[in-house]
Amino acid sequence: MNKKTKKYFLLFSFSLLCITCVKKYDPPAIQAANNYLVVDGFIDANPNEATTIVLSRSRNLSDTVSNIPELNAKVFIISNTGTTYSLTDAMNTGNYTSTPLNLSTTNQYQLKIITSDGHNYLSDLVPVKKSPPIDSLTWQQDSSLTVYLNTHDPSNSTIYYKWDFVETWIHYAPVQTSWVQTNGIISIADTTNQTDSCWTTANSTYIITGTSVALTQDVISKAPITTILQNDIRIKAKYSINVRQIPLTADAYNYWSLIQKNSQQLGTLFDPQPSQLTGNIHPLTNPNEPVIGYVTAATTQQKRIFINNTQLNQWSPIIDHNECSTLEIAANSLNPFVYSYADTSYAPWYFTGSSPHLGLFVTKKACIDCREYGGVTKRPSFWQ
Repeated sequence: MNKKTKKYFLLFSFSLLCITCVKKYDPPAIQAANNYLVVDGFIDANPNEATTIVLSRSRNLSDTVSNIPELNAKVFIISNTGTTYSLTDAMNTGNYTSTPLNLSTTNQYQLKIITSDGHNYLSDLVPVKKSPPIDSLTWQQDSSLTVYLNTHDPSNSTIYYKWDFVETWIHYAPVQTSWVQTNGIISIADTTNQTDSCWTTANSTYIITGTSVALTQDVISKAPITTILQNDIRIKAKYSINVRQIPLTADAYNYWSLIQKNSQQLGTLFDPQPSQLTGNIHPLTNPNEPVIGYVTAATTQQKRIFINNTQLNQWSPIIDHNECSTLEIAANSLNPFVYSYADTSYAPWYFTGSSPHLGLFVTKKACIDCREYGGVTKRPSFWQ
């Protein structure tokens, strides 16, 4: 081996040794069990309305679960006059709800939480902020569609706003049928058992805030609420969005603006947060324990709009469903009102012929049952 070859051999051997000696390093922040209490919600002071507070735990960087609900806690609303209202988690999901209340808008309120391990938490007393009406919801389509909100407060006293929304859309089965089968019995479909039309509902999953603090008047113009990408299935037929407006104090707005910035970068409120958050909920058992959340009290305003596919330009969603091929079941092997086809992925579509030579055509359930694509078949009370 000449000197040059030996030099390269030694260099290669040293590099290989360095590679094999590399050890995995998990920073303390990843290994630490930092599942802090997260308090999400506000005290609803609308007349005869219930308050819902969602309790959960923040996720670590190494956690694989998407949600860690805080169960078996005791949650109370307490007024500055000493009146106490309890909230319960009836479904054991971490969602604590009161009965419908009529809270005084002149009082102040705070939240008290006792977790199942005996830790106590108490929020600051906060005033009730009153929301002005939402003037209008509008939308604009370039290629995608954006929904905007307009509002104003003639008294110039709201200034700080937070919004969330619930969206609902109707979708249809690819092919229609006049028949439905329940427990093997075929009957004529009606509004109580039809599977042609479904409605899907979803809550907003991100934080939306706005302020008029830099303006001479308390006016919010064209605040973007949500954007729906072109050809999204939600507006294949008809779409509705109901926006709720929640007024905030200046401190609450600053808190939620920081949350908005963090969560829009990383995911959601329950994901690891890169910035120090200072809320108004204080741990009494362990004063050094961080708590994520900011309790406010408010009356809210809501507004709903509908958007039809026919109002949009070049909006043609493509549904990925199985080919709607059909099979005919021979009349001599079928009582026409009893369904007993062996392949359970098929369902009755239509009859042919006449008695006693009736035949039944069946097709894939995905073709005639809208529930295969989600949603429910009960028409919402607000649907137009």
